[in-house]
Amino acid sequence: MAAQITDAFEARDIVSFGALLADDARWGDDDSPNKCRSRRDVVATFERLLAEGVGGDVVETKTGPAGVLCRLRIRWPDPADRLRRDEVLHLYRVRDGQIVEIEPYDDRSAAEADLASV
Repeated sequence: MAAQITDAFEARDIVSFGALLADDARWGDDDSPNKCRSRRDVVATFERLLAEGVGGDVVETKTGPAGVLCRLRIRWPDPADRLRRDEVLHLYRVRDGQIVEIEPYDDRSAAEADLASV
């Protein structure tokens, strides 16, 4: 799964990435203005970001019982976005061979602890 996620990001291949997602994949907290609650929502968000010129690369992956932890380097198109983080951690929770949730983390230790849990 880690290689498939990396390959999809490198190719900017939303179709391949979408195929990795469960129908009811979630991304973002319930109170987040940009929450995603389905494969369609997640794919639409990635498509929008790419259309806005946002780029991203997987610079590190780690697998564990919960799924795949990815460290992503983000390239924001607008110089004003330099205040935004240029690296993020996402835990891609995997069940039955599909990503069921994308969880962002600020703290690497917390992310790795969750990756190690079931």
